Amino acid sequence: MSHCYTRWVARIDHNAGMPTTPPEAIELSRIVEEAAKIAQASRREMRTELKPDGSIVTNGDRATEEFLRKQLAAFEPGAAVFGEEFGLDTPGAESLWVVDPIDGTSNFAFGSPLWAVSVALVRKGEIVLGAAALPDLGEMYVAKQGCGSYLNGAPLQPIPPGKIEKWELVSCGESAIRLLGAAPLPGKMRNAGSFVLDGLFVAAQRLRGLIGMKEKLYDIAAAVLVCLELGADVRYADGSTFDISALERGATIPKPWLIFPLDSGFYIR
Repeated sequence: MSHCYTRWVARIDHNAGMPTTPPEAIELSRIVEEAAKIAQASRREMRTELKPDGSIVTNGDRATEEFLRKQLAAFEPGAAVFGEEFGLDTPGAESLWVVDPIDGTSNFAFGSPLWAVSVALVRKGEIVLGAAALPDLGEMYVAKQGCGSYLNGAPLQPIPPGKIEKWELVSCGESAIRLLGAAPLPGKMRNAGSFVLDGLFVAAQRLRGLIGMKEKLYDIAAAVLVCLELGADVRYADGSTFDISALERGATIPKPWLIFPLDSGFYIR
């Protein structure tokens, strides 16, 4: 594995005077990087099976989430954890960790580098802290509400506002495409098979935007916070407010939504 955190510390030291990554975000990134190492190591003796919904789960998904649950319990005692593999515990807690141990499990299982480990902290319906690793690409993204977003220790630049041009890249998931059908969509469609990765690519300006549907909170939270801190427009595609609190008990996102530049002018009525 590329040691994201080691490079990160070196970059922080080198760039004295630049915006500094909040300590909580650095600590969370250390936990997420260790989890990513567990996931990568599990490939040496990978076991896969199908969930009831037909999706793949591996021994790496489960081992990674088990590790994260223990570490996060020590990071913020009393917070609940909502993970993809083991569900929601301690309902009603004031703080909620949302955990996607391996987002893009099919990619991971088939040897693709396009997968992520994603963790975020939610309080009172707002995402306040998040970290996501793209281990095979050697990238670590972190954000704290009100403190900006960082990639391997360097501050990410704001997402430029304005219309999405026809040659620019936009991620669109299968569920949204099926529902939208022939509706005109902006840009050129791309999809990596990992929502978290595509969301972070919007933050890094490798994609201009993202349209999703039917994700759960653990799929989206870290990437949403990273993008919000860069000035992204996060809302339902019809213009209505995107309500994080409605997803805290496991609901899926009920209609198309987006992470777009501000003032894109794009709506689906």
